Amino acid sequence: MTRKIIFSIAVAALLAGCGVAARDSVPSLASPSRPTPATGDARADAAIAAFARSSGVEQFTVVVMRGDDKLLNHHHGGFDDRTQLPIASASKWLVGATIMSLVDDGLLDLEAPISRYVPELPPEYGALRLSQLLSYTAGLPSLTKFVEFKQPPSISLTRSAQLAAEVPLASSPGTQFDYGGANLQFLGAAAEQVTGKRWQQIFDERIAAPTGMANTLWGGAFQAPARDNVPANPMLQGGAWTTASDYAAFLTMIAQNGQVQGRQILSAEAVARMGRVMTLGLRKGFTAPGAQGKDVEYLLAHWCERRVEDRCTFETSPGLYGTYPWVDRDSGLHGVIFLKDRLRRISEEERTLRNALLEIYG
Repeated sequence: MTRKIIFSIAVAALLAGCGVAARDSVPSLASPSRPTPATGDARADAAIAAFARSSGVEQFTVVVMRGDDKLLNHHHGGFDDRTQLPIASASKWLVGATIMSLVDDGLLDLEAPISRYVPELPPEYGALRLSQLLSYTAGLPSLTKFVEFKQPPSISLTRSAQLAAEVPLASSPGTQFDYGGANLQFLGAAAEQVTGKRWQQIFDERIAAPTGMANTLWGGAFQAPARDNVPANPMLQGGAWTTASDYAAFLTMIAQNGQVQGRQILSAEAVARMGRVMTLGLRKGFTAPGAQGKDVEYLLAHWCERRVEDRCTFETSPGLYGTYPWVDRDSGLHGVIFLKDRLRRISEEERTLRNALLEIYG
């Protein structure tokens, strides 16, 4: 299959997630349903059953945690802890944490221009601050341009950023939020430059290994990567493939201010910085389907659904295929609804389930 055909399929699937095409444009996991095990809580069982009926999703996992304790780990329709799926934009939160680990170590500065780390960028791009790129406020074209989707997986992230910088900026930096551009390729390039390592190795060493994420790989949004053949140019905004248990481990670290089982992975300051709202008062250009509500704002590489001034109290990072992770600072709960469908079609049902579980376990 040629790269042009693969790209056409990719665009069709992404546009389907934006409500432009029919549901069956999105890959599905079709297999016979299995009996659904009881959770041990009749209220949780009822909420999960209601979600299955209303959404029509046959296979999914739901995890709810408080700290290191799993309050709910429910597999529906044959999923288990080994089920690995593409998580699309839920990847972005993982990128943000990886970048913040480099900030913690003094290797990156969020307020520095990207040209400090990535060579051979045109002046208008070189002046962009890392914090602007990480919050989609740098003025880059949005997801609708599919900039990095057209790039080969074999090039370096540095070359990926250099190629992306050939596309003119769409707005003045710091004035408008436009979701889903090639922004994160620039952050990945900076990480590559200051460490001398590929993205998968950086992520493994700084986030995956310390948190116990043994089954998370980086590639493209539509082709599963192999451990022995991870691309040099993964699509950072949407190319992670992972399991529900891996993502829950990541959320535990975020919910506990950078700590997992007594081990500090990110500084508390870094986690707090990730949770600061970056888009207050800015124009909103292209936004993601599923991130609904007039008060929804953007943080560093993930969404804020509830805030107090510029501090986020309910953080999320839903992906095109429906995986929906969240951290609720008020209740102390965090969790993920893990599946493969279409976010725009089922986001309301997912939030209904999530809110029911917050009430049950809160």
